[in-house]
Amino acid sequence: MLTVLCLCAATADLKALNALRPLKEDHLAVAKPLAPKPPGFLGAAYSACGLAATASWVKVVTHTIRSNAPPGAMMPSSTHGVFARTSVLSAVPLIASAFATLAAASDYSSDTCRRLNLALVAAGIGSALWVGFAPRITQIPGSDPVASHWQPVSGVTRAALIGSYGASAALSAAVWVGSLPEDVRKRPFLWPGRIADGVSKSLVSLAPASADDPVQVKYSLLSTTMIFFTVMPILSPFPFAVCPSWTGRRCSRAFPAWTLLAAASAYNLKEAAESGKLLTDEACRTLSKGLTAFGALYLSAKVGAIFIDPSFPVHYKIVTQVPAWQLAASASIGLTLRPDKP
Repeated sequence: MLTVLCLCAATADLKALNALRPLKEDHLAVAKPLAPKPPGFLGAAYSACGLAATASWVKVVTHTIRSNAPPGAMMPSSTHGVFARTSVLSAVPLIASAFATLAAASDYSSDTCRRLNLALVAAGIGSALWVGFAPRITQIPGSDPVASHWQPVSGVTRAALIGSYGASAALSAAVWVGSLPEDVRKRPFLWPGRIADGVSKSLVSLAPASADDPVQVKYSLLSTTMIFFTVMPILSPFPFAVCPSWTGRRCSRAFPAWTLLAAASAYNLKEAAESGKLLTDEACRTLSKGLTAFGALYLSAKVGAIFIDPSFPVHYKIVTQVPAWQLAASASIGLTLRPDKP
């Protein structure tokens, strides 16, 4: 309910924000007006949606990665579930840093905010759809009777999960639309083309401006590989779909929502490194900390699974079928631990 109220109020705040938008300068302008500070409630709306999205992801993970999902299934060891959950809960710092950056933003028309908003729209819609079709997505092939890792939840819980993801997507979409130039904002049929143009521009700009700058190279590689490991689990069959989540059919096709967010964050940091503001901009520091925490949690889960979980490798059959891809995913995410200073 809090998320819905924040979303409604944020819509009204967007109208106020658009009214305050500075007029375009012309040849008669003598001074550039200061950029207005967005209404504070918009920041509160992002904070509420961020908390709701985080809580929803935690619920999805703990509901699917547990014993008796399906009934009768048991975790092979006491540590197996711990490391499996940690592997995908590593997305929590990513979610928090993205929403925190947007909550504190002063200019939602910046490229950084627009990319984050679009990534959250995609992540929210994708996550809501996953919850809606979870019984089929997590279905165990060949089970008789048909069994699924996603056990039935109450209608209220299901609605809350879908609603929280949907509210996050709706807020980000509304802010993105509000950040558009007025002539584009009033013509919705132009929006898909604008999104396509922005995505295309980002894709052809993935290479670092300077291959001699290790920080630019770091974020360039992270952006590229996170895009790859977003597409791979969605379009590839198992065992390839288990990269990079290590969660079998439980959360493998839900995790790409957050690797997409990692790709958007990394690309923003790549541009910041190229412009020289990576170490001075507060938003960049927030996104960088989120990526670093993501990498630390993810890699700690892998170390624990291999060296502490006594059920490895016997109960990691899908994972051990594609060792090269798993190593590539871990090496890529390991780049998050490299400091931002050259």
